[in-house]
Amino acid sequence: MKEDRMSTKEMLMDISSIRSKAMRLIEKGNAYNVLLKHILARDLFYDDQASMPSLKDLSAATGLQYGKIRKYVEEIYHDLVLYHEARPVFSFTKVRYEFLIRGWRKNKFMSLQADELPIMPRVGEEVSIPFFSAYLRAAHFFVEEINHYFEEETQVVKLWLRPGSYNTYWRFRKDKAKEEYEVAPMDFIGLEEHELKRKLGVGKKMEDYFVRT
Repeated sequence: MKEDRMSTKEMLMDISSIRSKAMRLIEKGNAYNVLLKHILARDLFYDDQASMPSLKDLSAATGLQYGKIRKYVEEIYHDLVLYHEARPVFSFTKVRYEFLIRGWRKNKFMSLQADELPIMPRVGEEVSIPFFSAYLRAAHFFVEEINHYFEEETQVVKLWLRPGSYNTYWRFRKDKAKEEYEVAPMDFIGLEEHELKRKLGVGKKMEDYFVRT
């Protein structure tokens, strides 16, 4: 079906994301080798400066007929990803931890990387990191979210930290707001916690209490 047709751009990105595995196809002497070598030389997935080529660009760079480029990309993708018997076996032998830390000040962020952690913090646990306190105006944080993604040989663990303490009610309230589209999706990224609470009416009763007393 037409809606199931994969885009050339998406296939090129997938091929480039497993570059070392794709290079093994070159040894088999396929008709698409010239194109595959050119795709891998661009390093589309890992090089942020690499631009996505059009079919016309690929035809001009490789000397292959324009009408064959899409066909060859599909063949490469089939041999690398879809053909079950030839599908590469992955071995993630490395791990990299990335801490993405938000400060008290608006738009203040910091990040750090670690190759090893004796114990990985979990969501809701509190973490003290004094290294950037002058810039972030904070040294005590909690783990708000953990994401995992995979490179060719590396498992990357992203830990998102916010200043303060974890609040299970506030986590529930934000999840509810996301599910029911109470605010714009970008508000969860762009607004500070106190701004988002004000927009969702969280803490209003406490404000009223102090006014009355």
